Amino acid sequence: MFSTPKSLQRRTGRFGIDRYEYLKQLLNEYEHDSTNNESKLQILANFANFSYDPINYHHIRQLNIIDLFLDCLQMHTEDDFVHYALAGLCNICTDEANCQIVFHKTPSIVISLVKCLFSTRFDTVVNAILTLMFLCDFKEQIKVDLRQRNEIRQCIEKYSQSKDKRLANMAQLFLQDYLS
Repeated sequence: MFSTPKSLQRRTGRFGIDRYEYLKQLLNEYEHDSTNNESKLQILANFANFSYDPINYHHIRQLNIIDLFLDCLQMHTEDDFVHYALAGLCNICTDEANCQIVFHKTPSIVISLVKCLFSTRFDTVVNAILTLMFLCDFKEQIKVDLRQRNEIRQCIEKYSQSKDKRLANMAQLFLQDYLS
């Protein structure tokens, strides 16, 4: 469910910490040298959850949390970090302004997403497909580039035959709307 400023005020009270400050505290904790990987992973998961609600987009952009998602996606090899970074990107890429930031900061984002298509982790594959869809809707050239890569088509065609109906349906949509 999406939040409104009024519902946030009601939940946090008049003197409660505001959303921007809370996200800033989380970011500071994530970036602190003494924070262990388990805590960082939990914070990254929180950021992915916050990126679901459009009311947080401005704060996420202001605090450069999009950069954190991109860095984790490109530099981490641990599945969980990649998963949460990709989940966060997938959530924020429903917004065109966020897509523009993602693509501007990391023009090679498509390469990272294509790698995720070949993951053995179901939710990583689904989030990679969705994020590619959002980015294709934002920038037509991405769609053109994907159509030229036979390994992507083969991968998506394989997924379209999956026994998991969610994956099969998503792959079929991707083939139909973005690769045809």
